[in-house]
Amino acid sequence: MINVIEKLIANKRVLILGFGKEGQSTFEIIKKLAITKEVYIADKREMEVPAFADGVITGDKYLDCLDDFDVVFKSPGIVLPKAVDDYSCHITSQMDLFLKAYKDRCIGITGSKGKSTTSSFLCHLLRLKGYHVLLGGNIGIPVFDLIKDIDEDSIIVLEISCHQLEYAHNSPHIAVLLNIFEEHLDHYGSFEKYAAAKKNIFLNQNENDILYINKDNDQEDYQGHKHLINKNVLPFSSLDDIEGCSLSGDHFLFDLAADYEIGKLYGVEDDIFYEALRTFKPLPHRLEYFGTYQGIRFYDDSISTINESAINAIASIKDIGSILIGGLDRGIDYSKLVEYLKEGHVKNICLMYASGKKIADLLGVTELNVAVVENLDEAIDWAFENTGAGHACVLSPAAASYGYFKNFEERGDYFKERVRNHG
Repeated sequence: MINVIEKLIANKRVLILGFGKEGQSTFEIIKKLAITKEVYIADKREMEVPAFADGVITGDKYLDCLDDFDVVFKSPGIVLPKAVDDYSCHITSQMDLFLKAYKDRCIGITGSKGKSTTSSFLCHLLRLKGYHVLLGGNIGIPVFDLIKDIDEDSIIVLEISCHQLEYAHNSPHIAVLLNIFEEHLDHYGSFEKYAAAKKNIFLNQNENDILYINKDNDQEDYQGHKHLINKNVLPFSSLDDIEGCSLSGDHFLFDLAADYEIGKLYGVEDDIFYEALRTFKPLPHRLEYFGTYQGIRFYDDSISTINESAINAIASIKDIGSILIGGLDRGIDYSKLVEYLKEGHVKNICLMYASGKKIADLLGVTELNVAVVENLDEAIDWAFENTGAGHACVLSPAAASYGYFKNFEERGDYFKERVRNHG
């Protein structure tokens, strides 16, 4: 990996585009190598020049400088004002370089929903089998931070976002594409462009590689070893039958089926798979039960940003009394969610923020108990008044948090704190 980076940046003018967690990780590697001609950082936020950096470029025009450099390390989520081929500089990323160096030992997982749980469970499963497994990527661990821990026997499980795949020229040896739903349209402009970014997880594979894919996204002309994910391969039909399992909801069965088949490639027996289900701790903000207050069971599903996640939340929770929906309006078509809500699977619906108001307009007149409020604080007050003891309340926004919260984690943490401290 270090050799790959050295060849790319030696005696070059290098720009780190975006100085969040991944940008800072890239900067630390480049600083230690100390072989560049210059290193600059570009970020919209104002910031001081870090030690070793030659300068920073900030403000609204921070994206205007890319062609002043030889190599640009782009952080995920930054929207370039031009097509990538229109730049004279070489634009790359941590993930693409990492896959170039470690492709043969990488298992990459993507999808509009489910990729975090699928990747973290697979890591847990393979560790129980006795493998040295590293987990990184969109899960919150920059892949350059893994380099120091990789040895010749390491298996690397990567959660990979559409932003990390957008300009990728390399794919993992084992790729998993769970699903593609309408998402990130504010970034991509169309569903087709978003789907194209997701498909980069396998487009650079070869005939020796392996792909696990949803039948709805099947690729007939794929040249490698393709497997359609099927939940029927599992040795059980419901997670409710597994004592001690913290995952709930039939939608997890599909994701677990991919992990089950990959586990078989690595010799994982069924008894280890069951043990993994009993000992796995679900990630925060993913249909996370966090307590009963005033007789109401509360669930934090703040990671929910699309129709399907809110629908799955309603279908997965027993005795659901209310759901809180809404956030940033990114142009998503909410008709599927609206039709599901009209069927009356949950009687009490609280809609908030911009997308909540959009959904309310689509719902129109209904016999359901629907409230439209301004923000999450008002939604929580409403939930305590309307859910009813013995029932569950779920925050599953089906929308992004941006503009109201820093990220979905902050939204979920705020929800839990306000519920716990409710008067």
